[in-house]
Amino acid sequence: MIPIALAVAAAAVGLWLVLSPADERADAPDEVVDADSARAVVPEPAPSPPPLPQPAAAPRAGPAAPTGPSVVGPHPDDPHEPGMIPHPMDEARKRLHAENHLILLLNEAMSFRNVKEMRELLVEYRQLDPTDKDASQVGYAIIADCIDAPGEASLAAARHFYDTQRHSSLRRFVRRICFENSN
Repeated sequence: MIPIALAVAAAAVGLWLVLSPADERADAPDEVVDADSARAVVPEPAPSPPPLPQPAAAPRAGPAAPTGPSVVGPHPDDPHEPGMIPHPMDEARKRLHAENHLILLLNEAMSFRNVKEMRELLVEYRQLDPTDKDASQVGYAIIADCIDAPGEASLAAARHFYDTQRHSSLRRFVRRICFENSN
């Protein structure tokens, strides 16, 4: 154990010697000894040359102040014209925003086990997205059924949703609320 510790210590000291900066005295000129007074005389360093004149820098134009949070900044590689909004709020974006807001409200209602509010929000969600391609509305309805009326029927519907909708982010909530009856 001791030889290993000594080897590690020696390696650390060697590494420190290799990586540490050189001694400052190594760059100093050698001392000159005056024979008459027998004292060391250090020659004065040569004066440093004056700094070279630098060309005057042209004043740079700073970035223009944006007129609002929706205006694109003045980046040189910016593909937008000055003053353009990067993502205009068209109908598709408005619908996506409304759907995300409904999902937020549904998640809050689900957290508080507010089934009445969940069912009201599901009516709005069905009007907004009647196709329900990702089966989110079905998932929220199953969760509301598990909270409102736990039993064999809601458990069977939850099991079917859990087994078939493998892509859904609601699976974890179905598992927690319907199967584990927890948060």
